[in-house]
Amino acid sequence: MKRENGTQPRRLLNEQYMELNRSFNFFVQRLTKPSPLHWHEFYEMCVITEGTGTNVLNGVSHPLERGSLFLLTPADFHEVYPDPDSVLHIYNVIFSDDMLVGELRELLLYGNTSRMIRLEHDALLRVEQEYRVIDREVREPKIAQRLMVKGALERILIELLRQREISPADRGFIGAEATTSGHAAVANALPFIHHHFREPLRLQDAAREANLAPGYFSTCFRQTTGHTFQHYLQNLRLEFGAALLLASDRPVTDICYASGFRTLTHFERVFRSKYGCSPRQYQQQERRETKAQGPHQP
Repeated sequence: MKRENGTQPRRLLNEQYMELNRSFNFFVQRLTKPSPLHWHEFYEMCVITEGTGTNVLNGVSHPLERGSLFLLTPADFHEVYPDPDSVLHIYNVIFSDDMLVGELRELLLYGNTSRMIRLEHDALLRVEQEYRVIDREVREPKIAQRLMVKGALERILIELLRQREISPADRGFIGAEATTSGHAAVANALPFIHHHFREPLRLQDAAREANLAPGYFSTCFRQTTGHTFQHYLQNLRLEFGAALLLASDRPVTDICYASGFRTLTHFERVFRSKYGCSPRQYQQQERRETKAQGPHQP
């Protein structure tokens, strides 16, 4: 895969892909050509039902084949490449964060575990059946449509969770701290933070979303995540910036502001502290390694 200089990732918006007053949609895709670099305002979950190819997720290549399942958040960049002479058949459901609630939301958002797996035969059959339920509800809506779709979506996400590794720290969080009202409120505010971290987001804004006083929210946030609000926010911005450096040819200055930083000096300083090099060095090093490895095809 060779990306032309100056390639800009597209942002896909809710109003482009979801009908009015609906927080989900379903697509059956058959890719014969690459799907260009893009990111979403919504969540996206895909399963490959036929064909082979590559999913370049946040600059890292992952092979695709029948049974590949991946979940993308609004902070992820990706592009999909079918293999030569192959057609990728994809079931694709997109949804807003209000479709994720309670323990399921916490399990998906906490920790750094993979959201991309390969389903074994029986699990794939179960997941395909749930996708068909969503497809039918979208095409032929009936009473309690949202509940039907939400149930099918949750069962697919549970298959994802059961086949990925969840760290002991994640289990400890879910099993203990999340049971208190303060920590549950923090968990409810996380999707808001993950959607708006590229904006001038303040602790007061997140506290308002959690319906807590700022001081109490700050305390609960640190106890729940292990980080202060500002450190957590900065880390989201850094990871987003690093992914964009890998995934696009945009100038470092553009990436700085697109990631939510207000000054290039601050971005470069905290980036070097986290990654051990400047953003420009990081981008150039990754390009050299990509060139040495050849195309992103398996």
